[in-house]
Amino acid sequence: MPALRTSRERQQGATAIEFAALFGLFFLMLYAIIAYSIPLLLTLTFKQVSADAARAAIKVDPALEASVYPQIVSREVSQVVAQSWLPAHWVDGNCPEPDSEHSWVALPVDGQASYGYLAAENLGPTRVRYLLHVCLQRPYNRTGPDHERAIIPVLELFGVSLPLLPNEDGNVVIRGQTTIRL
Repeated sequence: MPALRTSRERQQGATAIEFAALFGLFFLMLYAIIAYSIPLLLTLTFKQVSADAARAAIKVDPALEASVYPQIVSREVSQVVAQSWLPAHWVDGNCPEPDSEHSWVALPVDGQASYGYLAAENLGPTRVRYLLHVCLQRPYNRTGPDHERAIIPVLELFGVSLPLLPNEDGNVVIRGQTTIRL
């Protein structure tokens, strides 16, 4: 005749099942926090670096020749972007033009992406004021080349993607931009 089992002995397997279920939920929550924090960090960093680059361009004398001024502004902007904490493959330029109200010209580049646009506003026969638009972006897709893929892989669970980010034309693009009058 078998001995009667105590309630403690009958509960041993239930603890393992509860732990497995709670660990899965805990892992999903932790992954969601990390997966959403990286795109948010990139967006804030792109905004901060673009603002810093625009502020650095203010020190360039706008009285320089019209052919030299964009090159020096582009060098200042590129230098600030290069000195940021972002790895080179996490940041890209070549953003779309900001608006059609002005005639924007892409900043000249030396073998790298253009980080902005420059437009001239005529204030009189001899006065010109420049607008500088600095923009940093990075594609953040599930698939594609390494420099366009999400930093943390997108997790698909029950038809829901983590992180689920807004997209334009089927591509997720993280962007930060600043426009300033020089």
